[in-house]
Amino acid sequence: MRPSFASLVVMVALAGSALADPRTVAPPDDVVAPPPTFKAGGVKVDEQLGAQLPLDARFRTQTGAHVTLRDLLKGDLPTILTFNYSDCPMLCSLQLNGLSAALPKIAAATHDGTPGGETGFRVGAQLRIVTIDLEPTESLEKLQKMKDRYVERLPVELRSQAREGWTFLVAENPGDGVQIRRVAESVGFHYMYVPERAEWAHPAALIFLSSAGAVTRYVYGIEYDPAMMRESIVRAGIAQASTAVGFMNRCFHYDPSAYGHARAGVLALRIGAAGFLVLLITGLGMLRIVRRSRAP
Repeated sequence: MRPSFASLVVMVALAGSALADPRTVAPPDDVVAPPPTFKAGGVKVDEQLGAQLPLDARFRTQTGAHVTLRDLLKGDLPTILTFNYSDCPMLCSLQLNGLSAALPKIAAATHDGTPGGETGFRVGAQLRIVTIDLEPTESLEKLQKMKDRYVERLPVELRSQAREGWTFLVAENPGDGVQIRRVAESVGFHYMYVPERAEWAHPAALIFLSSAGAVTRYVYGIEYDPAMMRESIVRAGIAQASTAVGFMNRCFHYDPSAYGHARAGVLALRIGAAGFLVLLITGLGMLRIVRRSRAP
């Protein structure tokens, strides 16, 4: 019989006690904020532990089914929430690859020193994952391909449950990103569209949720320690808030030619280069004329 999440919490409680000490948890992101001229300076996460997801928010799954977050969060399983999109040039794939790499490690049974302490956390059995697509015009075909890409990175024995327990969501009405932004704002996840590059600038974060949809922890980065993941799952299962882990990464291609003083500097360099080229050509022309005049 598959162990329930509640029983797993009891079995790993002692093992998680050392990790529960906040002094052992990595500090939150203390990276200095970008300058005001940085267009994506608002791309960040304002941590809101205990914040409640709007459970009535409506989406479509990768199969086209219309669902609410309440439909997805039924039961007593904790949830990992992520925000990504299929055409992300780099960060989304790094984040989801890191998550896919961590899942087999936390699914493997490990002895934690307690009686009967062989435990494992599997997607679809002891936890679930919800990935919300930031692109409101994303097609269901792209959404399904994105899900398949990361599920197929898992070991064969984990894929069947993961297909049931990992849900990818897109806007219920194509092009309408209101519900996407509503959910993102409820957990302090700030992102923006960059029309010059047709890309979404966004941070990367795993947001752990209790079974009721309340935020319990933010985990940043693209590689995830199995012990930290196990602890985060257990704490989400008992709705216990925890200090953030890791350092925040942001997905944004900075173009210095497009912003403030940097644009003026680039323009000055271009003018200087053009002026030097004109002087060089003029000098070579004068030298040729002098040589010709001396030839007779």
